This record gives sequence, C-alpha cells and structure tokens, in this order.
Amino acid sequence: MNGSLWAALGILFLDGATFGVATTPALLEAGQAHPAWLLALAGGLASALGSMLQLRVLRWALSSGHAWARRWAPSQEKLAAALGRYREATFLGLVLVRATPVPDLPLKLVAAAGRYPIALYGLAAWLGALPYYYVLATLGAAFRPPLWAVLAGVALVGLLGLWGRRRRQARR
Repeated sequence: MNGSLWAALGILFLDGATFGVATTPALLEAGQAHPAWLLALAGGLASALGSMLQLRVLRWALSSGHAWARRWAPSQEKLAAALGRYREATFLGLVLVRATPVPDLPLKLVAAAGRYPIALYGLAAWLGALPYYYVLATLGAAFRPPLWAVLAGVALVGLLGLWGRRRRQARR
C-alpha cells in the first residue's frame, strides 16, 4: 500500500465526515492505481468511519442548546421535511441509499434525530458503499478519465443541482 492509497482513504474519510462531494472523483482517480476490491473494502470503511463521525456531530448539534450550534444544525423546517419523508432510518434503507449516488443527508438527519445507533449506521454505510465504490473504482481503471474531466463533471452536476433548486424555489 503506497502513499496514494492512504491519501485516497484520507479523502474518503474526510468526505464522509463532511459534504460527500469528493467520493466519486477520489474513487475514479484511485481506481487507476489500486484494485477495485481494495478500494471498495478499505475506502468504504474509511467513508463509513467518516459518516459515523458526522452522525455523531449531527446528533450533538441537534440536541445542543448552544446558539452557534443551532446556526449550523439543520433548520426545524428541513428536519421536519426529512422526518416526514423517511419515517424510520432502517438498516436496509441506509444500505440501499449508500449503494447509490443519491445524497443521504435526509436519511442521516432522521438517523441523528432518531438517535439511530452509530455503529449500526456505520455498518450500513460500509455495506452500502461496497458495491458502489467497487463500480466507481472499476470505471476509473477501465476508462482512466483525466482528473480535470472528473472534476468538471462533478462541477457540472453541482451546477445542475443548484439550478434545479433555484427553479423549485422560484415556483413557490
């Protein structure tokens, strides 16, 4: 295991603990140098550990009485919407969401608000990441996209997401 694998694992951990926007480019890039099975197992574990940390922080922020934490915590409106959409953060639901590129923040908010067990959340995140990370790493190895193209694709998806959000807000 060379330094670039450790760097990829570090990125996946930090990404799991924060915004989750670097997973795809990290895996496509790392898939060019490392076996897909290794990235799925170790990368999925690193990401799951980061997600567990994020769940812990979200849980604390939701229950915190500090004014600064309330500013960073999701609004009651967003939390109520997430709770309305996902009544229970079931293990299978967590696994399935993590096995797709669908953002898992709404389900993570429900898990935090519902005090879902952190270790069980981590296991679900890891199991869900296994197939998804394997596919991304395999695609990176097969197509060897240049990093600039991957980052441009991520930026395009982000811009399309922002555009769609603004359109929905304008309709209200």
